Amino acid sequence: MFIWKAIMRGPPDSPYEGGTFELSIHLPPEYPLKPPQVAFRTKIYRPDIDDNGGSIGIDILKDKNWTPAHKIKEVLLSIYKILLWDPQLDNSLEENTANMTKTVARKWTQKYAMGPAYKTISKELKGFKRSPPSYASAGRVDGDMFHWQATILDLQGSPYAGGEFHVDIRFPLQYPKEPPKVVFGPKIFHPNIDSNGRIGLDILTAKWKAGVTISQVLFEICSLLKNPNPDAPLVPEIACMYNTDRKKYVTTARRWTKKYAKG
Repeated sequence: MFIWKAIMRGPPDSPYEGGTFELSIHLPPEYPLKPPQVAFRTKIYRPDIDDNGGSIGIDILKDKNWTPAHKIKEVLLSIYKILLWDPQLDNSLEENTANMTKTVARKWTQKYAMGPAYKTISKELKGFKRSPPSYASAGRVDGDMFHWQATILDLQGSPYAGGEFHVDIRFPLQYPKEPPKVVFGPKIFHPNIDSNGRIGLDILTAKWKAGVTISQVLFEICSLLKNPNPDAPLVPEIACMYNTDRKKYVTTARRWTKKYAKG
């Protein structure tokens, strides 16, 4: 029996996006008169894929449907198509069941098919929960390890005191080699944060290093709120006000905080 190995990447906009899945293809001596035996070697969550052995229950691999004209390329294409399946669009499933299925499929993809990035982020989250810093809180959004929301705390002594500032954090699959994308949720009047919530912080761009943690990033953001850097602004007009009319800057920042960042 011949054994092949195939690598399949999860389709975009599916619960399997970002995952790299290994499959084994066993070609029996009677091939192509008999179908190959194909199984996922990477754990994957789907109703028609065996949880333990990874065997795949699709029509093209059944004896009654197989013909010698079928090629391995067709088999792999059929498997790829089942990964495009969206449980929320499956009319045979109740809404709660569909939502749960999609959530579990995503968690399995992150845990078993996403490599070092998932492990690094998971380790950071555990450390964050074990020893939460005084300046921020953070956690996953809808159980997604690659999507966090943080809240910046400890802003006493700044115009932002009393505000509830949420930060959206999205980790790339190449994390920690590449920095996370971090943006502010509520509007904030600050020379280093633009109207889209982008943050002018070099630790997230040119000075990013693989050893930098999210805890450090949030500390730097907290420090930036307390001590703006008008010499490298994202909003030059606000930087100018900060330098030339500090009282007006503080008053405006407080007004925005009350208007947009009250919990």
